[in-house]
Amino acid sequence: MRPRRLLVAILGLVVALGSLVSPPRGASAERLFLTSAEQGPWLAADKELHFAGSLAIAASLRVEGQSRARSLGATFGVGLLKEVYDVTLKPRRMGRGSSWKDLAADLAGAVAGVALVAAMDR
Repeated sequence: MRPRRLLVAILGLVVALGSLVSPPRGASAERLFLTSAEQGPWLAADKELHFAGSLAIAASLRVEGQSRARSLGATFGVGLLKEVYDVTLKPRRMGRGSSWKDLAADLAGAVAGVALVAAMDR
């Protein structure tokens, strides 16, 4: 898959997941995503860590010879797994639920990591 198509597909996934709504009040099912307020601001330290971690993973994969598409996909996959953990295994006292803002930061970091290595290769 071409990197641009993969990026569009991943971005579409983030938007689709972000558009999910929480269950109605009084419903016993847990929601998939935290509310926007619960996720914190876009420039919170947590988002910076997601960005930096994804940048490091994607850049490392590119340096090791992986394709752009594989680097983006694998890095975003790690971010998805982290959000699955946040929904399923994270202790309830710590605020269980995933963050589409974290996923957006993961995607931005992955793209930045691939772009950084591409710029250094010139």
